[in-house]
Amino acid sequence: MIRSAAVSMSLPAVLVITCLGACLYDPDDPCSPNQELVDGVCVCVAGAVSDGDGGGCTPCGANEVATAAACTCAEGYIRADEDGPCELLPAGLGAPCDTEGLACADPVYDFCRATDATSGYCTSTGCETSDECPPLHACEEEDAVRFCERPPTGQGMACASADDCAGLEASYCETFQAHICLVPDCTLEPDSCHEGWECCDLSGLGLDQTLCVEEGQCPT
Repeated sequence: MIRSAAVSMSLPAVLVITCLGACLYDPDDPCSPNQELVDGVCVCVAGAVSDGDGGGCTPCGANEVATAAACTCAEGYIRADEDGPCELLPAGLGAPCDTEGLACADPVYDFCRATDATSGYCTSTGCETSDECPPLHACEEEDAVRFCERPPTGQGMACASADDCAGLEASYCETFQAHICLVPDCTLEPDSCHEGWECCDLSGLGLDQTLCVEEGQCPT
């Protein structure tokens, strides 16, 4: 009798679970939130990125664009911190320039910081500390000129493969743990990484590689 009662009590639970499964599945809309069916596969809708756990996709916020692995700030916008909103850059800051051709027109951001041969971006000079620079910029000195240096493009951006970091200054996709784009081939003396980051020598781990990692995060 005890065994019979246990079986009879479990049947309603099985029926409820079966009913819930049938009710939750919609053959006309089998995808998770913010997904659509394309060639039989659920993919993120335009302007959304994968949650990474198979549970659906998240729409990008204001002034953001969806890349292969994350929502990034649209051109002309920047985050003051990793989790902050994308805010409009001051006019002229970050504008493309060339030390032998295209000059910086803005009277404040009138210095062309070359990043590739003669081409680069416009920024300001005369800083003493990074507090005097725009968000995420660091006060640096080169050839007796103190200027506000922007962070490397793509640094800290989420990635799934090297393709997600291609063409960025942070061109190395760390796929073992953090899954973010990092700047490769940095120098230890002097440390060539952006403020708040440090050059990490991975030779102790059997890797012939140096990477800029957040300060305190080098495993060696």
